[in-house]
Amino acid sequence: MAEQLLPQALYLSNMRKAVKIRERTPEDIFKPINGIIHHFKSMHRYTLEMFRTCQFCPQFREIIHKALIDRNIQTSLENQKKLNWCREVRKLVALKTNGDGNCLMHAASQYMWGVQDTDLVLRKALFSTLKETDTRNFKFRWQLESLKSQEFVETGLCYDTRNWTDEWDSLVKMASTDTPVVHCGLQYNSLEEIHIFVLCNILRRPIIVISDKMLRSLESGSNFSPLKVGGIYLPLHWPAQECYRYPIVLGYDSQHFAPLVTLKDSGPEIRAVPLVNRDKGRFEDLKVHFLTDPENEMKEKLLKEYLMVIEIPVQGWDHGTTHLINAAKLDEANLPKEINLVDDYFELVQHEHKKWQENNEQERRELHAPNPLEHSTPQLSLMDIKCETPNCPFFMSVNTQPLCHECSERRQKNQNKSSKANSKPGPELLPGMTLGPSRGELYEPMAWNSEEPTGGPRSAPPTAPSLFLFSETTAMKCRSPGCPFTLNVQHNGFCERCHNARQLNAGHTSDNKRHLDPAFVAASGKGGPTASRFQNTVPCLGRECGTLGSTVFEGYCQKCFIEAQNQRFHEAKRTVEQLISSRHRDKPRTTQSSPRPKCARASCKNILACRSEELCMECQHLSQRVVSGAHHSEPMPEEPPKQRCQAPACDHFGNAKCNGYCNECFQFKQMYG
Repeated sequence: MAEQLLPQALYLSNMRKAVKIRERTPEDIFKPINGIIHHFKSMHRYTLEMFRTCQFCPQFREIIHKALIDRNIQTSLENQKKLNWCREVRKLVALKTNGDGNCLMHAASQYMWGVQDTDLVLRKALFSTLKETDTRNFKFRWQLESLKSQEFVETGLCYDTRNWTDEWDSLVKMASTDTPVVHCGLQYNSLEEIHIFVLCNILRRPIIVISDKMLRSLESGSNFSPLKVGGIYLPLHWPAQECYRYPIVLGYDSQHFAPLVTLKDSGPEIRAVPLVNRDKGRFEDLKVHFLTDPENEMKEKLLKEYLMVIEIPVQGWDHGTTHLINAAKLDEANLPKEINLVDDYFELVQHEHKKWQENNEQERRELHAPNPLEHSTPQLSLMDIKCETPNCPFFMSVNTQPLCHECSERRQKNQNKSSKANSKPGPELLPGMTLGPSRGELYEPMAWNSEEPTGGPRSAPPTAPSLFLFSETTAMKCRSPGCPFTLNVQHNGFCERCHNARQLNAGHTSDNKRHLDPAFVAASGKGGPTASRFQNTVPCLGRECGTLGSTVFEGYCQKCFIEAQNQRFHEAKRTVEQLISSRHRDKPRTTQSSPRPKCARASCKNILACRSEELCMECQHLSQRVVSGAHHSEPMPEEPPKQRCQAPACDHFGNAKCNGYCNECFQFKQMYG
């Protein structure tokens, strides 16, 4: 079965880690002897976070979801607009849990550690707390909650002390691990709201349950009875500063609990859970369970103390309206690597996905024999020759030559089925061209384009070791004599201005080339499809060079391009040196006419307030402090003399970090030298 490719639980991906978690959890529980509630010391602060599945294809994504996700709870809560209705927060997913009557503990354990409570660590801690510690406060809160419930009010009963005691004893027995259950076929008794409240105090961590407000029929969807389990449970038996403020989020539907965990994602959504329900055109706050009357009056304050409450703007029902709702921030994945089961499961998913792809590919090959005439096969047989379409950056293939795949498909759509490409004449060799080693195709050694996508089989940059020195960043000048602007490779080595000027005379120059240049006549001739391949080529611009030039090399061949660039580089270097020397010859005249002298101390650049003084105010105060404290300390050593900048005619001081140049000359030299 395809859905059985993956384990049906996270812990099955690494049994050693699962055993390590099961060993650590009972050791982390602290059981004081003074009646204080049992509680965890550190492991209650861990949080699980699932990996995203959008990188897999829909078929394999379905396999992952069937293995881990509780589709029933997920779909039911989303359809009721209780889960994932707020687009501003991250999506929560429900993980599968065992339905043996201990699903509350399974869900809480999975939310924190990724394993279910099969060893009954949480269940035993719950039962021990109810049996061995002072539960008077729990019992009092439970009585208050019961008296306010709709069911209790409708019965009109008046409980006495014995009734309350019997009911409480029944709740304690429900938490036991060995209570036999005859009905429903469950191994353990199902737990109620008071057990969630005791559990959140054992964990010292809030629990938020997302649930529908009504118990509905699975067949008709009609309401059976109200559900009270949904809402917020705060660890009110502990001061807020001793609790972990990131809540555990559980989903509840059809009398079953499941953890609702976030997905690892770097999107803009907020990692939070809304503290309101969106129902019938209004926002309704989630109920906070087991509050006393004084606590109920300060409910907002308690929420901000035990949770990290933030305000989120959401769109209202009316068009253009926005509402601010409260939400509780959620924790991110913080499990240590030695007990993180999600990482191991994800590695297993990637491994099985690779095998699944190989199996599917093999099945497709067996069912569908490859057809050499289909357009999908030539993609694996690219040639080393460019498509003959002007300015097309792609290469032709064996079955679509002299076009690439895209141009071939475009031609078939625009023209008739009888294409001229089937009657292709023999190759016509031009200077600088050679025959391919195996097929006899035309091959141009350096036929590449700087605008092509890199990294693929369609582009191959030149391997000459000196080419990287002559990129556009070296500020090479335009090919026009005396033009001071920088060239543009896309304009064949001319600057933008000279290129536009040449375009105005393009008609005259093209006519002259047709009459004067035999190679141009051969390239633009109509001897066949291969001749049009070279319609944009010209002879190399280098002297006494008979090979073809390339627009990539500014009209030169590769060899002459390097020589020309070397010559330009040396000319530019000489020009820069002349600029530096002339610039520094003019600079002293401007500095001499400056009416504001500087401080005489070599290391100071301050301007003197008065011409009659030699030191600025700051240096004068410094000298006075040195003189006044001369009898207490050694005299300050004089600063070593500064060295002048190495650039000729520069009157600034040099900087050791700039190889003896001043900062200004060093930057100038870095830009042009």
